[in-house]
Amino acid sequence: MPRYKEEFRLSIRDIELIEQALRAQLSNLAGLKLLEAGADHKANDRLIAEINAVLGKLSNQKIYYSQVNRTGVPVA
Repeated sequence: MPRYKEEFRLSIRDIELIEQALRAQLSNLAGLKLLEAGADHKANDRLIAEINAVLGKLSNQKIYYSQVNRTGVPVA
């Protein structure tokens, strides 16, 4: 089994592309759910929940607004 790095270097654009891809996948899964209204959706629902969790983690990493000190760096 491969090991993964614990930290990644991604640009803001990389993150935007990942978010767009995840949102597109959510849209596709929601469309499938509507088309197959009578089928069992447990696997689909789990995948939707996982994608939403990842999007939430990405959102929690963003700095939407903050105080800025004299150096122009956001205060953590």
